Amino acid sequence: MSSESYKVIECPHCHEKFEAKFWSVVRGDIDITIKDLIINEEFNLLMCPNCNKIFSYEENFIYMDPEEELFVIVMPEYYRNQENVIEKLKSDYMSIKNMLSDKKELNMEPEYLFGADKLREILLDDMNREEESEVISFICAEKNYRTKKIKKNFARKNKLPVVLPYKNATEKDDVLSILDEILNEYPKLTTLKTLAKLLSKTESARIEFIEDEDKTT
Repeated sequence: MSSESYKVIECPHCHEKFEAKFWSVVRGDIDITIKDLIINEEFNLLMCPNCNKIFSYEENFIYMDPEEELFVIVMPEYYRNQENVIEKLKSDYMSIKNMLSDKKELNMEPEYLFGADKLREILLDDMNREEESEVISFICAEKNYRTKKIKKNFARKNKLPVVLPYKNATEKDDVLSILDEILNEYPKLTTLKTLAKLLSKTESARIEFIEDEDKTT
């Protein structure tokens, strides 16, 4: 579950000091409402109990979604040059991983971002690629093609769909022929174009960034 903390802050409008609640750890896979606050740019908004004015206030927090292979430490922009603070946050990595004992383990180092808006960009990009991946899966089902899951973190970093279409084998040349066929019919599938471009530059015939289980048959 997500966890919260409290801090006394000063309203920038009336200068009243009050205790405000902040989310220190956000589980994007569990607390969808909080995830939506980040996407809708409402996560950092506070209301002063004295003057009732709304203002933005940034605090560092950890965002994680094990199923999406996403683990991010988000810091305010003014932390950018404070190396001692950044190092302390990095040292908390193992203790945070212990919270995931009953979940899929995050076998990766966290990504460090400055500003919740940067995390928002990642989440929106994930949503867009997921939507296009659903279209790709539908097309493959119509054509009796199969798909394998692409590792989420690899797909995110390379702007790929989360599925890889194939017919008989997942070897590079076989997959490229299927991608060419789909793109000739659906040229606006941008993530599929990126996937085709990446594979065309790959020397190995074996595709290393797919998971073992078939997504569709």
